[in-house]
Amino acid sequence: MRPSEAEAATQADQLRVHPPVSQITDMLTFRLARLVAVNERSGNRWTRSEFGLSLNEWRVLGLTNAMEPVRTGRIGRLLLMDKGQLSRIVHKLADDGLIRTRPSEEDARSVDLEMTDKGRKLHDHTLARAAARNDVVVETLTRAECAEFMRLLQKITEHNEQLLDLAEIMR
Repeated sequence: MRPSEAEAATQADQLRVHPPVSQITDMLTFRLARLVAVNERSGNRWTRSEFGLSLNEWRVLGLTNAMEPVRTGRIGRLLLMDKGQLSRIVHKLADDGLIRTRPSEEDARSVDLEMTDKGRKLHDHTLARAAARNDVVVETLTRAECAEFMRLLQKITEHNEQLLDLAEIMR
């Protein structure tokens, strides 16, 4: 015997993990997007005034430092940034003497990025200040809450990256 539509809806509600959604502001994705938007606005203002970098320039510089030598394509995938925007940022950072570009040894069509001494110095100074700013962003959480939030964020991100990869394969 098949369940009625009302019974099926009740069963679906019991299986649902996300709390009920009655408006867009109830959705996790909206709340995350809003948090990101708030952080983007304040972060961009902060990195520009403190270090003369846009937030995306800081991210590319930071990832280059963390993974050097690193292909531009890898940074683009991590930041979900289009090639044109990434290329402009890489050229600006290179013109400012913060990174070096060179043809990839593994793939001549690709470009590897490396830090310069000037870039590393700016990175280290910016990272120290960004870590302090990061503490302010999460200061309403306890240490345990922050650790749990970071764990859950990583878990959700990995799951959604898999969904994105699958969708791109199916395309």
